[in-house]
Amino acid sequence: MNSTPDMQRLRADASGNTGLGHALAAAVPNFASPEDAVNFLTDRGFDVTARDLLEAAADEAREETPVGEGEGGYGALMRFILDH
Repeated sequence: MNSTPDMQRLRADASGNTGLGHALAAAVPNFASPEDAVNFLTDRGFDVTARDLLEAAADEAREETPVGEGEGGYGALMRFILDH
């Protein structure tokens, strides 16, 4: 699992029914590339890279449950990263 402090904070803050989760879920459909996601997160104080996101999405893909299921904006982001 990608264990950088900001990735752990992102998962905690953007999963479920949170302000960041809602904002991220609303923003993901407008992302054209993983760099858009990085810029969105950087603007909100997260120090993450496209590689961090890809590693987290790959970790999610290895789990039993479908990627992002029940994880709010974080889940939407992980599905986007896997698709792009």
